Amino acid sequence: MRFAAAILSGLALCAGPAVAEEPQAPFSKGVLERDFRQMMAWFPGEWDNSEQVNFAAELGYPEGATPGRLHSSIHAVDVPALGPNVFYLQQYRDNDPGALGRQRFYAVAIDEASMAIRMDIYTPRDPARFLNAHLEPGKLAGLTRADLISNPGCEILWRRQAEQFIGWIGENACRIRSRTSAMLTISGDLLLSADQFWASEGVTDDQGGTPFGPVPVPHQMRRAQAFTCWMAVPRLAPAEGWFYARDLKIHDQGGEVWITTDEPTPRSFGFRMRNVRWPSGPNADALTLYVHTREQTAAISYAWASPDADRVGINLRTLQGSCSR
Repeated sequence: MRFAAAILSGLALCAGPAVAEEPQAPFSKGVLERDFRQMMAWFPGEWDNSEQVNFAAELGYPEGATPGRLHSSIHAVDVPALGPNVFYLQQYRDNDPGALGRQRFYAVAIDEASMAIRMDIYTPRDPARFLNAHLEPGKLAGLTRADLISNPGCEILWRRQAEQFIGWIGENACRIRSRTSAMLTISGDLLLSADQFWASEGVTDDQGGTPFGPVPVPHQMRRAQAFTCWMAVPRLAPAEGWFYARDLKIHDQGGEVWITTDEPTPRSFGFRMRNVRWPSGPNADALTLYVHTREQTAAISYAWASPDADRVGINLRTLQGSCSR
């Protein structure tokens, strides 16, 4: 199976297992319209491949092939110049919101000619202008196509296949000139379901070479669910009472949140949350809450609950707290 998501990543974003050929087109426009509504509901969200990174050893990737950590925020935005169904992508790497990856706009529509869902991809000419546009929609006021770069032929086509959507770039359709003036062909394959988004990409030159190496393992992102936490820590003498922190935001795909106490010698504690999905073996999946200190890399303790639990809590006496959906 081929994969290529630089288009959704480099040009767009990143997703997963693909198919050896295009999925069959629906025979009815009505079916395509219904599929379109479903895809519009599944596409936006917070996506993260934390579990893929954490279980890299169990997944058995070849040496040097483990994908890096990637978090993708995809949100519907109002950009009339691009049409009625527009999404904004903002990515960061290595669990660090400051390590900004890509910013893209996606205009999505039904393409009757191909009987597929078409996703046109636009790159901001001035990325800093639109930073955090999903949180500050006023930044999008007055945006025109002149503010964006597009590459004809690099659009993604999507079709539904059972309970997932398969996305691909037309064969030899996406051709981009590199900074060294070489002409590159980009291929892309993606997969979207209710809670998973996979993507990978391939790049070849006109001599058939792969200037950026072989097609990488796809980023296997899962939908991140938001939780709100509280944490309480008994102050050390001579301070008295408890230090409380509330309304702490975290997500269940490797999200983290930290607090620092108000003691004469402040201490820092953190929660990390994973909705653990074991790739093999008999272990049961679990919504897991880890407690960390700044001084230790490993968790000092953890608690777990059913993957669909609405709340998970922990009490170590030296620290207590919980997180709720």
